[in-house]
Amino acid sequence: MADANVTGRLTHHTDTPALTALIRTFGVVWLFNAAWQGEAWLVSRSAARNLLHALAHPAAQAPSWLKPPLLAVLKGVTATGPRPFAAVMVAIAILLGVALLSGVALEATAGIGLIYSLICWLVLNGMGFPYAHGQTDPGVFVAYAITFLFVLAAGSSLRATRPEAIRRSDALWNYARLAFALLWLFDAALKWLPAFLFHFTSQITGVISGQPHPVAIWLGFVAAVIGVIGPVTVAVLVAIAETVIALSLLTGRGLKVVLPLGILYSLSVWATAEAFGGPYTAAGTGVRGNVLGNVIIYLLPFLFLWVRARTSSLQPRP
Repeated sequence: MADANVTGRLTHHTDTPALTALIRTFGVVWLFNAAWQGEAWLVSRSAARNLLHALAHPAAQAPSWLKPPLLAVLKGVTATGPRPFAAVMVAIAILLGVALLSGVALEATAGIGLIYSLICWLVLNGMGFPYAHGQTDPGVFVAYAITFLFVLAAGSSLRATRPEAIRRSDALWNYARLAFALLWLFDAALKWLPAFLFHFTSQITGVISGQPHPVAIWLGFVAAVIGVIGPVTVAVLVAIAETVIALSLLTGRGLKVVLPLGILYSLSVWATAEAFGGPYTAAGTGVRGNVLGNVIIYLLPFLFLWVRARTSSLQPRP
């Protein structure tokens, strides 16, 4: 009874089917990535060039303090040959996908996936740099790393029966939520800069090139609607929405409203500024390591939190 008074939620309820489904969905994401990467880096006639381009692009865009490690990786892969490096990356993606689907050694898988995602964030995303021309997204592998934090928390919840295990599970959920909040806070802060506010229309028109005709028509329509409403007005509304989402995630308050808002907002960004993740080419989705775009991955943390909100309090610990 004393333990229950201390934690306030030691009667631990877990929506096992929903959490398991989300973990398996993340596994499918990794297998999808493995298929795209395998085609682009191992099967394609231009496989070696595709991989070297994927490594050279962030190295070229990175600030001077970040260039040395990226150039060292590029030099090493060039010297040894791209194929072994590509084979290792595809194999890791397959192993992560299979482990997530099977649920075997889930917490160990989450830890390995977290570290691997952060390495890919550096090597393939260049930590999101250069953050120019209104760009605010720090790179998809940050979202992957945070999703692995949620997998770790979910795996802990699925096994938690004793009070100390429940406390550890609660802490992991809060750490994952706070990490997700910081991602949104970073993105929201950049949304308030003039580079985004006064060049908002280019976020839509800039992705039209190379898209299938129906998608190009849709994006043209979206750009026209933004022009009627006013690009700065829409940009400010976007900045406000992201700030509200970030602060709610950070404080743990208002999540019953903000979680569905975040899901709908992420889908709207995916359908507009990310053009449904397309176009899908050997130098596109598969090489960058993201599945169908960046923001679509944000749905998984939101859904993890939504499931969690139905079974226990999300208020942060003092």
